Amino acid sequence: MFFPTFNRNLPPRSLKKKTVINIEPPKFFKMQNGLKVLVVENHKLPLVRIGLELDYHPFLEKDKAGIKKVFGKMLRSGTKNHSKEELDEIIDYIGTTLYTSFSGISISTLKKYLEKSISIMSDILLNSQFDNFKELEKIIKQKIIDINLSEKDPNAILQRVRNVLYFGKNHPYGEYETYDTIKNITLNDLKKLYHKYYIPNISYLSFIGDISQEEAKKLCDHYFSKWKKGSCSQEQEQKRMNVSNHNTNTIEIDMVDIPSLTQSTICFGKPVPFRKNDPTYFSSILANGILGGGPQSRLFLNLREKKAYTYGAYSILKSDKNIGYFSVYTQVSNGVTDKAIKDILKVIVTITENKVSSEELNIKKKEICGQFILDLEDPNRISDLFISELKNNLPSGFYKNYLNSIRSVTISDIYYSCKKFFSVKNGRILIIGRENDVLPNLKKLGYPIRFFDKFGQILK
Repeated sequence: MFFPTFNRNLPPRSLKKKTVINIEPPKFFKMQNGLKVLVVENHKLPLVRIGLELDYHPFLEKDKAGIKKVFGKMLRSGTKNHSKEELDEIIDYIGTTLYTSFSGISISTLKKYLEKSISIMSDILLNSQFDNFKELEKIIKQKIIDINLSEKDPNAILQRVRNVLYFGKNHPYGEYETYDTIKNITLNDLKKLYHKYYIPNISYLSFIGDISQEEAKKLCDHYFSKWKKGSCSQEQEQKRMNVSNHNTNTIEIDMVDIPSLTQSTICFGKPVPFRKNDPTYFSSILANGILGGGPQSRLFLNLREKKAYTYGAYSILKSDKNIGYFSVYTQVSNGVTDKAIKDILKVIVTITENKVSSEELNIKKKEICGQFILDLEDPNRISDLFISELKNNLPSGFYKNYLNSIRSVTISDIYYSCKKFFSVKNGRILIIGRENDVLPNLKKLGYPIRFFDKFGQILK
C-alpha cells in the first residue's frame, strides 16, 4: 500500500488569497405585478428548487398570537381545485418536497416534474381557500401540545421570557402564543392574513437548478401573471417597531424559578440596533466570533476549558433590519451559577476595554472566510445572498466583496464594535433555574434582582 510522504520541516503552501469572489449573479427580472424573480442556473443534476419569500414588516398578532405558524400549516389544507388529500397525493406521487410557512413556500422537484410542481405551487398561492375546519382543529390541538411541552423546556422558557424583556409584549418580537390566543384563531382570520400579505409586489421568487432564464420566464408568465398586486400597509407596520430599552446603565438579574431544574440556563444580553447595512457589520461579526463564536472563543475557553463550568458558552449578535440583539448563553450547575455570571461579565468587560490580539483576529478571519467560501458551493445560498442584498438595502457587490471586507477589518475596528454592541451597561442577566439553590449567592453579586414567571410576568 502506498502512503504519501510530507516534509514536515517545510511550512505548507499558502492558498492564493482571493479578495473578490467571482459569484455569478442570478438572472433577474421583474413581472408586471411586482413579483421579483431570480434564476440561478446549475445543470449538474436534473433538479429544480423554487422558493417564494415574502418581504414584510413584522406585525403584532395580539390576541391571535401564533397565527403565522398556524397559517403556514394551513396553506396546504386545500385550494379551489384540490382538497388537502388530493394535494398530498399528487405531491407524494411525483416525489416533490413541499414546505410552507407564513414567510413563503418552497418546492424541490425532479426536472421532469417541474411543470406539475409549479402548478401546485401556483394553485396554493393564488387559490388557497382556508375552509378546512377539520384541519384547523387538528393543527390547533397539536399547537396546544407544543405549548404544554414548551412550558417544561428551560430553553423555550428562556427564549420566551428573553423576548418579553428585550422587546416588550407589545412588540412583534416580544409576543408569544398561549392556549387562549391559539384557540382564538379562526378560518376567517387566516383568510384575511392571506389576502393582505400573500401578494406578488412584496415577494421574491427564486428558481435554482436545472433551468434557464427563458424557461423560468415562460413558467412565470403562465402560472403567476394572474397573481394580483395588493397593499399591506408596510409603512404603518414599520412605525410599530420601536423598542423601549432597559435604560438604567446598570445590570439587572431576572430570575425564573423552576424548582425541578438541577442546572441553570443563563442568558446575558440586550437589544441592539445591529443591521446588515451597519458600517461596522464585518468588524462586529468578527468581534462576536472572537467573544463567543465557537470552541476557540474567549467565552468557551474560559467557562469550559479553564473553569469546567459547562459544556459550552456562546454569544450571538443577531442582525435585523428592525432591531437586533446581543446575547451570551450557557448552562451550568446550580452551585456555580453566580461564578459563571461573574466570569461571563469579566470576559465581556475585558474585550470591551482591551484590544484583541492580532492572532485572535487572524484566526477568526480565516475561519469566517473559509466558511463563506464553502457556503457558496450550494446554489441555494447564492440566491439567498442576492435576496438578502435586495431586502436589506445593501450596496451592490456586498457579498462579492465579502472576503475583502472581512480581511480589511483592523484591531481598532474590532475594539470599536465591542464597545458599540457588547457593553454590559443596560444588560440583563436572565436565569432559568431553581431559586432556592442559586438566590443566596446571586444576592452577593450586588445587582438588583427581579422575579418573573414562565411567561415574563413580573412576580415580586
